[in-house]
Amino acid sequence: MKRISAILLALLLVTSLKAQDEQGAGTDPAKFLQGIESTTRVAGLNSARKLNNQFSVRPIRDEDVMWSMRLWSKMNFNEKLNSAWNAKESRITNVILEGIAAYFDAKNQALDQQVGITPYQTFENGATGFNDESILTEVDFSNNLKNMSTAQGNYDEALRAQDRAELKARDEGRFASYSDARLDSIIDIEYQASAAAKPLDPANKGDLDVLLIEEDLVFDRNQSVAKWDIVSVTLIAPPKASVAGTEREIVRIKYEELVNYIEQVYSESNKNMGYWYNPKNPRDRNINFAHAFDLRLFSSYITKFQNSDDDNIQTLFGRTDYDYSIIEQAMRKRMELLERMHNLWEY
Repeated sequence: MKRISAILLALLLVTSLKAQDEQGAGTDPAKFLQGIESTTRVAGLNSARKLNNQFSVRPIRDEDVMWSMRLWSKMNFNEKLNSAWNAKESRITNVILEGIAAYFDAKNQALDQQVGITPYQTFENGATGFNDESILTEVDFSNNLKNMSTAQGNYDEALRAQDRAELKARDEGRFASYSDARLDSIIDIEYQASAAAKPLDPANKGDLDVLLIEEDLVFDRNQSVAKWDIVSVTLIAPPKASVAGTEREIVRIKYEELVNYIEQVYSESNKNMGYWYNPKNPRDRNINFAHAFDLRLFSSYITKFQNSDDDNIQTLFGRTDYDYSIIEQAMRKRMELLERMHNLWEY
């Protein structure tokens, strides 16, 4: 009897090991768990496919978002804390413009793969998403990148006679025998060349010194921590580059594409491009701009936060509930968010 029991136990053990070998060993764990879910409908594993933000560099499950708010803030390179982003040796604006130039080069060569950074229309043009219709053409992007304050407008016809006389006396009377029509043609060509708007130079401090950052402040209840999730970055022209003396949005780009391009040039250049300038150790190039964004190595002030009327800080200024200056209101909102994160963490 004992012998029969031992034989039956051995057979049962062999059958069990064989079943485990066929069903467990060599099986992809993810497929195995999905098989369990399809039969038992427990654990809700498909929820991992429902992402909070499809443009996020590190998306989280929508079910894990306990609280979120979208914010727009400006990073000014003239602030001392932000000067490392606009160092002479490495500028974030140069990386952005080179990435956009690489995108247009790839389009002109009819390349199929994604190259560089795609330029999109800005919020000022009413664009909010990243659809194909909102992609800027090369001509439109070049026009947006011009210093509009250098354009002189139309030619003043009252100066025509004086300019003709000066042209006839130029170069030892070289144009003295020209007719008025030929003289006017030369005058018009020279005026158009001098009156056209000049392109902004990222190498000059003050030409491109502001970035508009669109991001979500998300509280991940799974990890019980607040996260900054950047969506897009917009390049801003300074007030001196417009006739009205106001800032102007040039181009909006996906943060995801910016990070990919930074990682590419940083790796291919052996850390000689796309690195964050370390003012305390200039020889250290181990932090690139993408990593610096993750570490929040910049200072910014809120210009707009998600609200029911879609107002910004400037339009809210002067109301009863927002009787603060623009900067004071931005600081107050940041402190409110910090307090909200603290309370959610305690919750």
